[in-house]
Amino acid sequence: MIITKDSAPFIQDYITSLNEILKSHSQGQELSRLQSMWLQFVILGMLVTNSLCWSKFERFGLQEYGKSALCWMFRKASIFWEYLLQASVIHVLSSYNVKVGTLVIDDSDRERSKNVTQIGMVHKIKDKKTGGYFLGQNIVFLLLVSEEITIPVGFRFYEPDPKLTAWRKEEARLVKKKVEKKYRPSKPEKNPDYPTKIELAEQLVEEFAANHKSVRIKAVVADAAYSTDDFLTKCREYCPDAQIISEIKNNQLVFFNNRYTKVSDVFANFIGTTEEVTLRANKRQITYRSAKLKLKAHDGKKRYIIALKYDGESEYRYLIANDMTWRDIDVIKTYANRWLVEVFIQDWKCYEGWGQLAKQRGCIGADRGVLLSLLCDHALHFHQAQLNSFKNNEPAITTGSLREKVMLESLIAFIENIVASADPKSVFEQCSEQLSELFELKTSLKHLRSFKNTEETVNVSQKT
Repeated sequence: MIITKDSAPFIQDYITSLNEILKSHSQGQELSRLQSMWLQFVILGMLVTNSLCWSKFERFGLQEYGKSALCWMFRKASIFWEYLLQASVIHVLSSYNVKVGTLVIDDSDRERSKNVTQIGMVHKIKDKKTGGYFLGQNIVFLLLVSEEITIPVGFRFYEPDPKLTAWRKEEARLVKKKVEKKYRPSKPEKNPDYPTKIELAEQLVEEFAANHKSVRIKAVVADAAYSTDDFLTKCREYCPDAQIISEIKNNQLVFFNNRYTKVSDVFANFIGTTEEVTLRANKRQITYRSAKLKLKAHDGKKRYIIALKYDGESEYRYLIANDMTWRDIDVIKTYANRWLVEVFIQDWKCYEGWGQLAKQRGCIGADRGVLLSLLCDHALHFHQAQLNSFKNNEPAITTGSLREKVMLESLIAFIENIVASADPKSVFEQCSEQLSELFELKTSLKHLRSFKNTEETVNVSQKT
């Protein structure tokens, strides 16, 4: 087999450790021997093929597991899916001895076909590049950033309330026609089955704080989409000792000189400090100013506001924080860690299966597919090369190069199985025949001659 359990022993060890944690933390909801083998095969398959596609797994496994059986396990097996990611996080934190970290929140879109009907949580999303719209899925991620390691620790799919979406569309149409408010339909009540992105982020922070009390959360960081008063208050409630940092727009109103003024106008009169600082091991020149001001959008609560500009930028960005005992430079350095979630999302989309090909139907298919891809991310941290770099206090190895290493090791293991057999030539010929049958050539629609036989068949059929 090209994909075999002997190809990546580190994945087998990872699943074994995961199962031990499940035994001790989930009231006996452990993986059976068959479930462990399936999970090991699927994680390796996702790394080798960079997809979540049962047909590909069947071909690369030389039909040892059929695609129907693989899909059945995915949808019907009584695996304790709700605890798998949490157990994996416990394993990673324990193995890398993580005691302190920063939680970073961000969301990412996955574009789908405009004709999609079977994939769960698909909705219309605004395209930031073109200004138009596309159909896709949106996922809110929670990332833990520590001195030792950066890993995903939670996720939620976001889906807008269809009734609220329809009301907004109709409201915009009526406003454009200048219909008075009393004649327009009232806003529908909030449906708890459709939480907002901010509410999803709050849930993720609450769950992590409750399930991993051994880790001290130094800060919770998010971009301007999560800058509400409720978000800062709830996160501080879940992580009492943490600094909560976000970003606001330049037109937000702050109380200054006995009146509310745009934050950009307030800081225009401040003299900034320019200095060279180390952000994520890189030296950068920054200009910043800070003040403790009441923010109107937060019901007049006082916030620590920092105007920040990196070298090469012409406009300031405005950070807010609720703990005003921190130094402004420490807030800036902590907020710089938010960039790491962008690196994770890029790696996740490019190398961990779900972002390339994952057409699993329904909400179950979407949710479990992302979970499996995050387990791939965790599993790579137990590759011997990654463990060696950590033990030797060397820089971590990239996800892309680790995946290539796994592909090479899988191929080498496949060749070794042939060479070590009693009759290598016979086994090689048998494998060659299987590969030739499985990896069949398909007809291209790019060339005109591809349609010749079809047209002749249609003409003969019409004459008959």
